[in-house]
Amino acid sequence: MSGLDALADELRQHARRMESIGDELVHAAAVAIWTSVAADAFRSHVARRRRDCSEVAGMLRSASSAVRHFSHDVELEKTRLRHLEQAVVRGVGSVLSVMGRL
Repeated sequence: MSGLDALADELRQHARRMESIGDELVHAAAVAIWTSVAADAFRSHVARRRRDCSEVAGMLRSASSAVRHFSHDVELEKTRLRHLEQAVVRGVGSVLSVMGRL
């Protein structure tokens, strides 16, 4: 696994953790026995924070996907460069062989 793939996995783990934090907030607010206008406002605030956590989780997932896509592109480019290098080595070998016969 490349460093970029590891980073993509880490970002995805952080996304899961953000969702978990949002769920924990909602759960903690739901089990509170506090009732009043202030309690309702608090629960509304918690719901907004949960949406914020979900948005951050979505951004982290998007970043993870982008990094994984970039990692794939890097691997393709490395393969292309290896093939070019091999072609150059073969070409140089052919030139040296011809020059050696002169």
